[in-house]
Amino acid sequence: MRLFVAADIPDGCYDALCETSASLRSCVRGRYVGPDLFHVTLAFLGEVLATQVAEVVCLVRKGCEGVSPFRTTLGGLGTFGRASSADLWQGFAEGQSEWSALAQGVRKALRDGGFAIDEKGFIPHVTLMRRADVTHGLLPMPCVDTGTVSTVVLFSSDLSGDRPYYEALERIEL
Repeated sequence: MRLFVAADIPDGCYDALCETSASLRSCVRGRYVGPDLFHVTLAFLGEVLATQVAEVVCLVRKGCEGVSPFRTTLGGLGTFGRASSADLWQGFAEGQSEWSALAQGVRKALRDGGFAIDEKGFIPHVTLMRRADVTHGLLPMPCVDTGTVSTVVLFSSDLSGDRPYYEALERIEL
């Protein structure tokens, strides 16, 4: 089963992300990510045996130890990849040190537990579009709001259908 660890989106931030996504639809072509799929990936594990899920949950809990709920504020838009086929995302302007501590704790616990994780640098963000054409360079001002990050989730993901399907396997309160 394909697993990743993510933080839930705070309520106020969720509404702002939905507004930003809606405004992007009028000016950017690409594949939109449904609001039900919004999250901030902390660690991507990839394929893991179903028999190892309980161990992963324990390690994620360990990685979250000592991390308290924290306030964060949405920031600007950014991209990964080529301008003609980019992942378009919205980042966070406040809470950077808290985001980093959370991601580092989860990643370290998983690595120390013997799991291989994606080692890409961590930038806290929410993907709003895939294969976005941003070659024109003009994007709307994103909506911003502040909220409290309080939940980390272990998800399984299935990419075999028309759109991704994420199932929350375990929710961990900070």
